[in-house]
Amino acid sequence: MDDLSDSGDPRRLVERGYDHVAHDYACLEGGAKWPRMRWLKKVLDSLGPGSSVLDLGCGSGDPADIEISKEHTVTGVDISQAQINLARQNVPSGCFMHGDAGSVEFAAASFDAVVSFYTLEHIPRKEHGAILRRAHEWLRPGGLLLISIEAGEYDDAIGEWLGVPMFFSCYDPETMKQMVTEAGFELFETTVETQVEQGRDVPFLWLFARKA
Repeated sequence: MDDLSDSGDPRRLVERGYDHVAHDYACLEGGAKWPRMRWLKKVLDSLGPGSSVLDLGCGSGDPADIEISKEHTVTGVDISQAQINLARQNVPSGCFMHGDAGSVEFAAASFDAVVSFYTLEHIPRKEHGAILRRAHEWLRPGGLLLISIEAGEYDDAIGEWLGVPMFFSCYDPETMKQMVTEAGFELFETTVETQVEQGRDVPFLWLFARKA
């Protein structure tokens, strides 16, 4: 991967990239079963009917927000307007906002759960701790947090992804676990699982926690 130093604003890079590949990304999972829905089920099985769920980096809303919306209220945020347009089509009952998951604001105690799939690695890692602390504030007492993030270590790098330049930034899994607990969460299930993307195994760290 290339260094970001001469490549401009990472947010605009991610926004342009996902606008360009929105439809290709929707097909990326293909016939391979990603672990996302299995982990989401853990959250949904722990929520009462009519709970409020925030999806940071919601993408097209398919399949996670479609499933959430069956029994709960879903709010989604994504930096790509193309993805938000798809989410509004796929989940008409949801509330979807074009915005940056790294800086969006909500009132304290607004949600029963916050989920974020394949998103944090596209935000500068120096901001991850602040995002976790804000998620803690947004959750009601005992609220749930579910995150997946690439299980690598990239210090603000750019690589080609689905034919477009894409920004990547993440800490190693042990550091990420520590950041979750330091943000005020009780971490009660975590593992690294691989999923297939374009014939390539990609490891992701999964973190399931509760607001302490």
